Amino acid sequence: MRVLVFIPSYNDTETALQIAEQFLVNESVSGVLIVDDSDDSKCVEIARQIRNEKIEVIFRVRSGKWSAWKLALTRAREYDGLIEVDSDVEIRDPDLVVSSLKDHDAVTAYQEIVLPNKSLGRAVGEAYQRMHQDLKAMGKFNMGGQVIALSNKAVSTLLHYRFFEEPVLADDHVIGLACRVLELKCTTIDCGLRIGLPSTISDWISYRSRHRGAINWAEKYVASKTGKAKETADASRADYVFSLRYFIKDMFKTLKVGGFLLLILFAVASLLPLENQTRWSRLESEKI
Repeated sequence: MRVLVFIPSYNDTETALQIAEQFLVNESVSGVLIVDDSDDSKCVEIARQIRNEKIEVIFRVRSGKWSAWKLALTRAREYDGLIEVDSDVEIRDPDLVVSSLKDHDAVTAYQEIVLPNKSLGRAVGEAYQRMHQDLKAMGKFNMGGQVIALSNKAVSTLLHYRFFEEPVLADDHVIGLACRVLELKCTTIDCGLRIGLPSTISDWISYRSRHRGAINWAEKYVASKTGKAKETADASRADYVFSLRYFIKDMFKTLKVGGFLLLILFAVASLLPLENQTRWSRLESEKI
């Protein structure tokens, strides 16, 4: 099996390189593509010092993660699988991600929440932590995430339906939702994926607003690409409602009375689609 690892990066070139080296230990990983939109000159210097023929870095002016996905999917046609990893995460077991492609078309990862230090942010983080633990315990498919593995069949299917031909919000949710709607074989694994969360209440409200607005946009986008409007709406809304039910339960369990007030704030924030009007630019990429 020949696998391409794709790492989109923004001012995280050093950690992207660390992730690349971590995956290259696995003999099935034939190449790593780092698409770097950094605006820090230090990142360029780090990239220029790479001396591994299996690692390719494409440096460009910030162009949006959607266009990086388009490039990666096109390159992955020549491979048996594609693994996307965000450059700001930690993974304890990358080999499990690679091996999961032997039996599945679309693989995402359960998240281990790294709790913020600030008291309120930490309390909300604990509610998220409980929710993810509940969803993992019941084996629920995680529609999005910071790690996504796709078989050659999944790559070919997404290219066939011309995904990422235009600017896209919530790329991870788009892929997970599309794979589910197109009836590909999907699963979520526990590979020790660690992620951080916002630390202040204002950051949390902004996070919730962007999240909900992006999911609404992703639902419409997947429906327009696949022509399966009802199936897309059913899958997306069922996933959102299912997760929200556990989030509310775990918010009350963690914060008790304060949870009610925070839920009101989160509900209001979820009605403010901050990212719906985001505009992206198509920019030329340059290999260094």
